[in-house]
Amino acid sequence: MAKDYYELLGVGKTADEKELKKAYRKLAKQYHPDKNPGDKAAEDKFKEISVAYAVLSDKDKRAKYDRFGHDRFQQTYSQEDIFSGANFQDVFSEMGLGGDLFSMLFGGGRGGRGGIRFEHFSGGGGAGGGFGFDPFAGQRGPARGQDYETHMTISLREAISGCERSLTLRTDEGTQTLNVKVPAGIDSGKKLRLKGKGGRGGDVYVIVSVADDPMFKREGADLYVDAPVAYSTLILGGSLPVQTLGGERMMKVAPGSDPSKLIRIKGGGAPKLKSAVHGDLYVKLKVITPAHPTEEQKKLAQKLADAGL
Repeated sequence: MAKDYYELLGVGKTADEKELKKAYRKLAKQYHPDKNPGDKAAEDKFKEISVAYAVLSDKDKRAKYDRFGHDRFQQTYSQEDIFSGANFQDVFSEMGLGGDLFSMLFGGGRGGRGGIRFEHFSGGGGAGGGFGFDPFAGQRGPARGQDYETHMTISLREAISGCERSLTLRTDEGTQTLNVKVPAGIDSGKKLRLKGKGGRGGDVYVIVSVADDPMFKREGADLYVDAPVAYSTLILGGSLPVQTLGGERMMKVAPGSDPSKLIRIKGGGAPKLKSAVHGDLYVKLKVITPAHPTEEQKKLAQKLADAGL
C-alpha cells in the first residue's frame, strides 16, 4: 500500500515549513546512506522521505498533492518533476554534510559510489514501476511524459447521446488537434483520458462540462421537464403534448391531477454512463394562466370560485 507523504515524515497535514524541515532533518540523520553503509532498507527509507520532503516543502507541489491525492499524484508527476526546484542544501548543511549531497540530488555524480537511484515508489520500502530518474547519480532513463489538462463544454443532448469532438491543445511540443470520443451518459466534472497524447508520451485529461439545457433539467440519469396544462384539463382530465428526448409525445392527464406532483415516464431519461440502463423522465404540470383574461374567462373563473374550485 502506498505511503502518504505526511505519514512518512510523521507530521500532520497542517504542518508548516519549520515543522517539515525539522521532521525531515531528524529522519535524514537516521537513514542517510553515509550513516548506514550497505543497509538497503535504510537507503530505501531515505529515498522515500526525500521524495516526501521534496513535495511537501514546495508550496505548489504540496497543493497539487493535497488536491489529487497520493496515488494520482504519483501517477502524474515523475521524480524529475518532484525534485525540480527542491531545496535540500540548507538541510544538509545543518547536518554537517555540506553542499555535496545537494549537488548529487540534481546530478553531478557520486564519485566511485555509484549513487542512490530514485524511482517511482509504490510504498512498502521498495522502488516500484520506475520513471528512470536518478537525482543522486545524475543519470536519466525513460522519464514519464508530461500530462496536460484541458476543458470541454458540450450540450446536454451531446452528453446524453454521446458525441465526437475535436479540440486544439497547445503544449511544449507545439499545437495539436485531438479527437475526443465522449461516451453517452457523461456528466459534468467527469474526466476523459487520452492516453499518450501529452508531452513525450504523457496523457491528456479532458474535463467535461455539460451546458444547461433550455428544456430539460438533469439530475444524474433522470430528466425533468415542464408541461403547460390548462386548469380545465387538471379538473376534467385529458391529454397534452410533452417534450421527450425522442420528440413530442402525448401524455394522459387523469381528472383531478395535482400539479404539485411529478408524473414519471419510466426509462425516458438519460442513459447511465457505461450502461444500457436509462433514468426516468419526470413531468411537472405547469398551470397556464392568461396574462390578460377576457371578460368571459373572468366570469367562468368567478363561477369556479363560487363552486369552491
